[in-house]
Amino acid sequence: MRSEWVTFLRFLGVGGLNTAFGYFSYVAFVLAGAPVGLAVTGSTALAFFFNFASYGGLVFGNTSYRLLPRFVAFYVCLGGLNFLLLRTLVWEGLGPLWAQALLLPVLAGVGFVGMRRFVFHRGPPGLLGHVRAGDGEN
Repeated sequence: MRSEWVTFLRFLGVGGLNTAFGYFSYVAFVLAGAPVGLAVTGSTALAFFFNFASYGGLVFGNTSYRLLPRFVAFYVCLGGLNFLLLRTLVWEGLGPLWAQALLLPVLAGVGFVGMRRFVFHRGPPGLLGHVRAGDGEN
């Protein structure tokens, strides 16, 4: 159980690193003169691959590109969950900034569990498919 907490704390730290990378890559695009749409698109694409490599390597110990489809699927689901919960809280009268701040710990917890159990799962195949995280293949 102790290693789960260490892994979770590492997950949070890497999340901070990923946030900084995404923001600074956006800044670099803007300072280079890119239009905002290109800056968002470019920094999001770079951040996606950076996040996969950092979560996979620094938190879960696997950066096999065979896991990319799971990573994409999970990120889409997590983004959808964020959107739905955020819209619900705003609809209930909470301001969008406070609503998103309130959701941060929820999304961090869901993100950790989802990545550990679905994206970087180390157990037998079964419901999660035939690719196991940690199999050492790239």
